Amino acid sequence: MFLPILFTISLHFSSSSHASVLDFCVADPSLPDGPAGFSCKKPAKVTVDDFVYHALGIPGNTSNLLKIAGTPAFAPQFPGINGLGISIARLDLAVDGVRPIHTHPGGSEILFVVERTICAGFISSSANTVYFKTLYKGDVMVFPQGLLQFGFNSGKTPALAIISFNNPNPGLQLLDFALFANNLPSEIVEKVTFLDDAQGHHTHTAITPVKMFLPILFTISLLFSSSHASVLDFCVADPSLPDGPAGFSCKKPAKVTVDDFVYHALAIPGNTSNLIKAAVTPAFAPQFPGVNGLGISMLRLDLAVGGVVPIHTHPGGSEIVFVVEGTICAGFISSSANTVYLKTLYKGDVMVFPQGLLHFQFNSGKTPALAIISFNSPSPGLQLVDFALFANNLPSEIVEKVTFLDEAQVKKLKAVLGGTG
Repeated sequence: MFLPILFTISLHFSSSSHASVLDFCVADPSLPDGPAGFSCKKPAKVTVDDFVYHALGIPGNTSNLLKIAGTPAFAPQFPGINGLGISIARLDLAVDGVRPIHTHPGGSEILFVVERTICAGFISSSANTVYFKTLYKGDVMVFPQGLLQFGFNSGKTPALAIISFNNPNPGLQLLDFALFANNLPSEIVEKVTFLDDAQGHHTHTAITPVKMFLPILFTISLLFSSSHASVLDFCVADPSLPDGPAGFSCKKPAKVTVDDFVYHALAIPGNTSNLIKAAVTPAFAPQFPGVNGLGISMLRLDLAVGGVVPIHTHPGGSEIVFVVEGTICAGFISSSANTVYLKTLYKGDVMVFPQGLLHFQFNSGKTPALAIISFNSPSPGLQLVDFALFANNLPSEIVEKVTFLDEAQVKKLKAVLGGTG
């Protein structure tokens, strides 16, 4: 096991030599945005509140035609995620609520069901195969970037989901809006959709006045779909084959099923009967083959009273935390000035952690806490600082030299963590 790290060293050269390295780029919405996101707020004006967002704790208003509400935490609403390659949103679905056919052209999506039942699916581009599943509380489903997808509340009570994207601005194109809520002449719409005049006119009339949309009524299997055979909509991991820098090798498409894109283990509470009183249940590529190559993943974090996730880094991805239950104190440390951004998070709060920076979380309440954590990588990696320093065979005198810890402290921690040397 491991103890919380006992020191942070402020290197004398950190503030000057790292001046050109950006740990983050908090959005400044007063300045124009560009292809890579918003311009950066001046570092001196950045506070921890730029990295925390509270609106996802507030239920959305589902009193509309579709009986749904989406509450985004994208860069315009949540400046801290700007440039970090990750974002999150809350989805409320009343009974019979529906997410019509749509795409997110800028990012892959991963959906976690917080409450009740949601039917969801997507359609591949290469063969128009539909991957469709009923999801229950705690289930996770992943949706590849740019593919047509949909969802609806299939239960008898309101449903709630948390959705993460591997882009701070994933974009949204609703198919019905794109086809019928514009000024494209009806005869062109009919020609490029194969809808007849009456249906095209009816749908256009239904959508335009209310600025809403109907569930899509058709899926067209393009005659030239075979020409997309070389385009990979996804690359479901085949753990029996070696992995590489870009992930696991792909499972043969004929063997892929919807269950490759759905994961149930996050519904199960983790065992916190350990020294740090914490449990992590990952949904990374080795456990959840469908996320392989999609640039996104998720995990469940259980923290008993007094539970702690010690100082660590994820070298391969940025992280976003959503508090489902309880109270969690969380923070990270910048590399340029060793500034600490620390905040107590409550149910419904979100906090983002830039890729590669030292960070931590602990339960600061009097009841167990639960969080769902997303990453913009299917395998973000993990390096626990205490393990890296004291659970290895690096000679103690070298550890002492590079950490400024005394001999007694190093030997004590090596003994606790099983290190040698």
